[in-house]
Amino acid sequence: MVAIGGTIDRYRKCHNIKLTMGEYVFNSPILSIPMVGADVLLGGQWLQSLGMITFKFPRTFIEIFLGRKGS
Repeated sequence: MVAIGGTIDRYRKCHNIKLTMGEYVFNSPILSIPMVGADVLLGGQWLQSLGMITFKFPRTFIEIFLGRKGS
């Protein structure tokens, strides 16, 4: 199901895809769906697995807290 309440009939599941965000690399399965206007959509189930996330609107900015680095 997608955010507007519809469903997607045509998709493929790709396994062990590397996603890079800054210095972090995630290996994750993704669904390949036909869409226009975006390279990747972050799904709720995947985002939930990351822990604490802050969305900042209207700047279209996401902060993901992955733990402390350094000392």
